[in-house]
Amino acid sequence: MKVETRSSLKVYWTAFIGLFFDYYDLFLFVYLDHVLVSFFDLSELQADWAQFTGLAGVGVGALVFGYLADRFGRRRMMLIVFVVYLVGVAGLSLAWDFKSLIGFRLLASFALGAEWGLSHTYLYENVNKAKRYWWAALLQFSILGGLLAMFMKTLVLPYLGWRALFALSLIPIILLFAWRFKALSATDFKEDRTNCSLLEGVRKSWGRFLLCLLLASCAIASGTVNIFVTKELPQSLLFSTLFWLNVVPGMLFGAWIVGRLGVRLSIIIYAVMLLSLSGLAYGSDWDQRQYAFALGLPLLNGIPFGLMGAYFNEVFGDFRTMLSGAAYNLGRILAGFSPLLITGLSLDSEGNYYLFSIGLGIAMVFIAFWIQKPDTENISGSFS
Repeated sequence: MKVETRSSLKVYWTAFIGLFFDYYDLFLFVYLDHVLVSFFDLSELQADWAQFTGLAGVGVGALVFGYLADRFGRRRMMLIVFVVYLVGVAGLSLAWDFKSLIGFRLLASFALGAEWGLSHTYLYENVNKAKRYWWAALLQFSILGGLLAMFMKTLVLPYLGWRALFALSLIPIILLFAWRFKALSATDFKEDRTNCSLLEGVRKSWGRFLLCLLLASCAIASGTVNIFVTKELPQSLLFSTLFWLNVVPGMLFGAWIVGRLGVRLSIIIYAVMLLSLSGLAYGSDWDQRQYAFALGLPLLNGIPFGLMGAYFNEVFGDFRTMLSGAAYNLGRILAGFSPLLITGLSLDSEGNYYLFSIGLGIAMVFIAFWIQKPDTENISGSFS
């Protein structure tokens, strides 16, 4: 194995370990929603606040830790967020009432929101310039942390209880912190720091930030439709596993498409395929259409999810970590309101929710034509 490849692999795993547990905790809290509501006897309003706190926390964490990373260096922030995450998860395992649950959930969410921007920026700046999109696509395999959360909820929760699920996370977090500390001590670590003012950095980038925010929002929201689809399907362990594992060929397919055609054409292809899949599911009487959509959508979503990490870093110069992480995580928050929008438009029954994904496909077409080649001053090498 070439020295360059070994170095990129080390960078990749250093970024991957944090983002993997980002997704694990994010989905674990979702899976345990009903369990926590029952245990703490939460009202409907309190349950909504618990979920909103998680969403708000990732947005604030992306902004605050991203800013600090761009100002003072990503090396120390990548370690600090692990410490914050450790305290938050430990607190969740010991939560004694609604206020403590909310407080520790918020603390853990700060770290989780920071991790996406930190990991992708660290990867972008430290791997081979010609393969940044490829490595960024592979980094999105960290979403399989959600698969681990599903297994833990299904196989471990009945025997050990919800507190144990959070407590067991502490062991790998400590071990992975040690790995990350060692890896980040390498002398060849690279990081670009910004010297301009925050106001100036935001002023120069607001248009690109809005584009990235819309791209993230629509890509993440497309998965929301699957919530309504899968609720009507048998929730077997096999089906859930296939649902999660389908992201693997999706990410590889996405990386291949972006490498051959570039970002704009890849988004157009994604939009056309999403429109085709959604239109087929909406207009067809085929008995297996729901299964085809539920398993096909994760495959398609590999395209936007695989390119966002590298593309966001490519278009931003100053405050790269903060702006890329904020665009993705604020997109998470906006996408989190999709179920309310679907329900409010009365699209939540009889397959009408497919109309929502058709609308997202149309929005993706407009986003694709908005995308322009990034300023050359902000590019230090691209995949395509």
